[in-house]
Amino acid sequence: MRFVCELSWEYCVSGFALYQLKMNFLRYYPIAGIAFLVFWVWKKDFFQKFRIQKDFPKKERVIFELKQSAITLIMFSTIAVSVYVLGKLKILHIKTYKDFAEYGLSYAIFSFVLLTIWHETWFYWAHRIMHHRKIYPYIHSVHHRSVNPSPMAAYNFHWVEAFLEGVYVVPALCILPLHFYVFLIHTFYAMVMNIWWHLGYELFPKGWTTHPVLKWINTSTHHNLHHQKFHGNYSLYFNFWDRIMGTNFKDYSEIFENGAGAEKKKEISVISSKYLQKS
Repeated sequence: MRFVCELSWEYCVSGFALYQLKMNFLRYYPIAGIAFLVFWVWKKDFFQKFRIQKDFPKKERVIFELKQSAITLIMFSTIAVSVYVLGKLKILHIKTYKDFAEYGLSYAIFSFVLLTIWHETWFYWAHRIMHHRKIYPYIHSVHHRSVNPSPMAAYNFHWVEAFLEGVYVVPALCILPLHFYVFLIHTFYAMVMNIWWHLGYELFPKGWTTHPVLKWINTSTHHNLHHQKFHGNYSLYFNFWDRIMGTNFKDYSEIFENGAGAEKKKEISVISSKYLQKS
């Protein structure tokens, strides 16, 4: 009987591990790949006016990003399996739930916002620590080899950085009651935004960084400047930690407003303003 239980346990863990690997690989590579093919290959000439850096990186750099991302996906899967096993063993008390009625829809939305703010905070400070001169050469420098990043650079991490990037979910899952789908949507959102920030193209309209509300939301230009200049623009989704800590590059807003596709962004902003006036 004990043998059957052990066999069942091993089968369950290996099945979950395989599921995690498949889900991570089948989410990341198709989405990053489509973004790359559309902007960097198929419609390259059409989107050229939106490029943040006019030059393109060498093919070898993109291939490196592609391969290195696999290490990150494996690490993310390892974290997920570890949380699953430790939860089953009651070493971690995981507070996920499956019935929306248990806490209500309003709480589900609130928990998504709270989880995203927690991720933003974790990311900013972990990111700053990884830029410490005694740590940077050994870990974060792998990601910064992509001075002119492509969508494939989104998960281009050293395995230690991949661990730090993914482990934020552990305290969140232990402290915050999270619906399974809320957690799933959050991880998908985090992945998509990371790909977007590494897109290499600026699609947000002119006036974004000077708008009283929108300026608190980051742009592709914001993170691209981080890859170019290194020591600044550390935040992820939102701009509040950079603003509070004074780590925004001083010319960020100017570069955004007058940089990639400035004329096209102006057209988009005019259209957006007219739409808002009508609504």
